[in-house]
Amino acid sequence: MWIDYEQAISESAADLLTVERQHRGSAIADRVKMLRLLKTDAYPSQRQLAMVLGYTERQLRRWWRVYSHGGLSALLTRDRPGGGVERLDAAALAALEAEMKAGRIGRLRDAQRFLAERFGVHYRGVSGLSRLCQRHGIKLKTGRRRHRRADPDAQAAFKKTSPST
Repeated sequence: MWIDYEQAISESAADLLTVERQHRGSAIADRVKMLRLLKTDAYPSQRQLAMVLGYTERQLRRWWRVYSHGGLSALLTRDRPGGGVERLDAAALAALEAEMKAGRIGRLRDAQRFLAERFGVHYRGVSGLSRLCQRHGIKLKTGRRRHRRADPDAQAAFKKTSPST
């Protein structure tokens, strides 16, 4: 079935070019570019245009279906990216980071226990919690390890008597 894109696309090529320039550098610009190139008959089919734009033919058909049902405004809207809703709110994240900075949390298992006890958020494994920390730029704040028989007073005395460099 051949589509007469010149009649099917209600906007003019000049209007589409203006909208394309407004969204330059984003993925939405490619959607508008598809409409403009089909409208001007530069490429007679979506199959030929898909290779030029660097998308699959299937993707262009999805965009065309969105445009044919909702118009240009529907094509310009971007859906929310997939994935679940974050389990922790801003207050819980701030409390977790404060505990880490205070040195009371040194491992992901400790953070897992803290979140379960304090906020009722249960992570089955530490991998989900690890990804959460990576997403938010939270790093474990731990000091250097100390030997169990280390004497802090002897170390301080050694530092005082050692020559400075």
